Amino acid sequence: MKIGVIIVVALYEFLSIGIVSWLIRRKKRVQEKEESFALGGRSLSTWAVGTTMCLTLLGSGHLTGTWEGCLNLGETQIWHVMANGFAMAFGAVTIYCWARRMRITTTGEIATKLYCKELAVLIAAVNIAVGWAVTSFETQALGIIISSMTGFPLKITVLMSSVIGLCYIIFGGTRQAAMLNQVNIIILYIGMFGTLFFVVKMLPGFNFHTITEYYAANAGKYPNFLKFTGGKEHFLQVGIPILIAPFFAHCCGQQTIQTAASAKNEKSLKRIAWFVGPMNVIIGVISICIAMTARTMPEFAEFNNKLVTTQMLITKLPVWFIAILFAAFVAALLSSYGGFLIGPATVITVDFVKEFYKQDMTQKQETRLIRIFIGIGAIITCMMAQTLPTIVNMFTWIYSFMIPVFFLFIFGLWWKRNKTVGILAFVVSWIVATIWTFFPNMTKVLHMENIHISYIIVLISLLILVVGNIVTEGEPGYFHSEEWYQSEAYKIYLDEKSKGNI
Repeated sequence: MKIGVIIVVALYEFLSIGIVSWLIRRKKRVQEKEESFALGGRSLSTWAVGTTMCLTLLGSGHLTGTWEGCLNLGETQIWHVMANGFAMAFGAVTIYCWARRMRITTTGEIATKLYCKELAVLIAAVNIAVGWAVTSFETQALGIIISSMTGFPLKITVLMSSVIGLCYIIFGGTRQAAMLNQVNIIILYIGMFGTLFFVVKMLPGFNFHTITEYYAANAGKYPNFLKFTGGKEHFLQVGIPILIAPFFAHCCGQQTIQTAASAKNEKSLKRIAWFVGPMNVIIGVISICIAMTARTMPEFAEFNNKLVTTQMLITKLPVWFIAILFAAFVAALLSSYGGFLIGPATVITVDFVKEFYKQDMTQKQETRLIRIFIGIGAIITCMMAQTLPTIVNMFTWIYSFMIPVFFLFIFGLWWKRNKTVGILAFVVSWIVATIWTFFPNMTKVLHMENIHISYIIVLISLLILVVGNIVTEGEPGYFHSEEWYQSEAYKIYLDEKSKGNI
């Protein structure tokens, strides 16, 4: 039992959260202004935005999710990891910049400007579901790690995780998370590279030759585990889908759009394209190496794929380093937890309460409501985390619902906007995704059971939007419209451009 380690790291987290929260409140009093809880005053620097976005996507999917996933998929798991890097690098020079240029807070606001409130509500609803689902994964992941270190029941450690995660985001909002993340990214890298060093040190010859030999000798049990693609059929059915869904979801999801909107200017936002991808993917690669090593050790054979890597780490590593590693894991998981939890709370407040019930809401009232919905979300996700789904499979499924949103935004910003076509593309995609997921017998009747949901939604949403926009009348893309040229956001854009910040 490593209760002492848990206590030390918990004290560090609560102390750092308390200090940062106090600094933020003190700065507000000095400046005598109410700063946006959701966007941190749109003042975050390149490093603050980059580390926050990187760590938001560096949670359970890259740690416990990748440990579990690569022991089911082998090296093909790297495609899920790379999807996040691709999305952030691409988004930094496209959708993230455009969203910030529009001066929005939520993806629902983008949909309202481009199409209509009805579509905004649908997209907002999916973003809430995605945010809460991923938050439950982060809660589950941190609970697994604490349970492995203490021996406490998983249901108790999941509850503990929720309390720590709630404190991480509820006091200072986006600015608090950004300030903590600039330190947490360093702790994470020290922890992961240190772990890699200790793992390699345990292996004969200080390399992974014995690990590759193990999987090659057990090819029947671990087919194509050492192939980057996992084989042609596996790559088409698994590799590409676990890349597609996260890529689209992170390009246009609330969790990344909200962070991007908090950047102080477009230039600082675009700079993150140079480093967020590699920073994110490196952690995933190390996770794969560590997990595949753990599975080869006979003393951990009785543990399932969800727990084997954690057990190896807490058994084989020095106690003093376990404290550093645990702090690194907590940093990554809490960052992701906070990013995905504040997103739905902001969406509910801005896209539902403010839009339909209280349009004259003050900044103070908005902050209070966001905090309330953060608390509600924490309770809901804590209950969801008790079900312990397979993380990577759930990521791929839940992210698939965001695929049509990507095309809706791209087409609506630059080509053509038609309310009916937009709603049709989204609703049909949603219905098909639900059928594909919950009624597998129907796919068998159509002889399409081996075609992944991601392919189907990409095809359907693109087909409806392209054909629909060609055969119907519609408004021009938002950035080609008079609505844009007459907006306050356009004036701010011109001012930033004149100062060389675009």
